[in-house]
Amino acid sequence: MEQRIIHACGHEQAHHLTGFDSQQERKARWLKTTICRDCFVVEKRAEEAAAAALSSAAISHLDLPLLTGTDRQISWASTIRTKRLAALTNLNSDADCYACLQVTDAKWWIDHRDLTDVDLMAAATQAPDMQSTTAVTASITDMPRTA
Repeated sequence: MEQRIIHACGHEQAHHLTGFDSQQERKARWLKTTICRDCFVVEKRAEEAAAAALSSAAISHLDLPLLTGTDRQISWASTIRTKRLAALTNLNSDADCYACLQVTDAKWWIDHRDLTDVDLMAAATQAPDMQSTTAVTASITDMPRTA
């Protein structure tokens, strides 16, 4: 059954309530004590923006390389990288997370977003773009010289 509920924020919203009458009444009473969906979304976006600003400020002293990937990957990975590096630099010195600072592949940041801090730092040392820089350097120095 659909009911129009006036939420604590003063906005009215339609809700589809199911169950026994007593359950519907209890749910309606509870909904009246909460804010509407629109206000909830606005609050969450403001919290996310504030957290992003704090993370950006925490790593503003770092000279981070640009990420590579598609525009959508770069946008998402930038958010992930900023949040994770802010947490890492708060816990460790910049030297401890040097490998993470050098990873430029946006896909890598997205794929590794759920790792713990320790696992993230370990994975960064094994990152393909980190290996490719050392591999290129090694292959250049190992090449035979031709006169």
